[in-house]
Amino acid sequence: MNATLVNMRAAGPGPRRRGDMMQQKIIPHQRRAFTLLEVMMAATVLILVIVGMIQVVVSGSEMLDFSKKQTIATQIIHDNIDRLHLVDWPTVQSYPASATVGISTVFATVSNGFICTRAVSSIKADGTLYKITFTVTWTGNTGHVYTRSGTTYFGKNGLYVSYQRS
Repeated sequence: MNATLVNMRAAGPGPRRRGDMMQQKIIPHQRRAFTLLEVMMAATVLILVIVGMIQVVVSGSEMLDFSKKQTIATQIIHDNIDRLHLVDWPTVQSYPASATVGISTVFATVSNGFICTRAVSSIKADGTLYKITFTVTWTGNTGHVYTRSGTTYFGKNGLYVSYQRS
């Protein structure tokens, strides 16, 4: 056989000779493994991805904590406003300008760390309309102090309006 026939047979689609199957491909030295630089770059990218995922979990946890505590604070404010509407006029007149208010026992299991204050001010000169603001303060998981306020108006002749503001 001539040399070109042997090369065509080894490279062509036809059946290969037994000796051709045993030969291994020669791989250049540069392609055998990853370089140290490639491994370090891959490790750096992997670490950055893991740190980013951890920060997303921490941020999500903080937002869930804030949302839960803000909901509890809103419920405490609404509870105090509802209880205030059951009080008679002489009792409201006797309230001090500012006082810390007890939180209802309904919230005993979830209100740890919450403080509720009440501020009372007269709106009309004749003292027949009061603005009463309840402010709930709490500290989040991060140590940041948050507040939520709700205001109601209490009139001598039965005007009851309330609104809420963060």
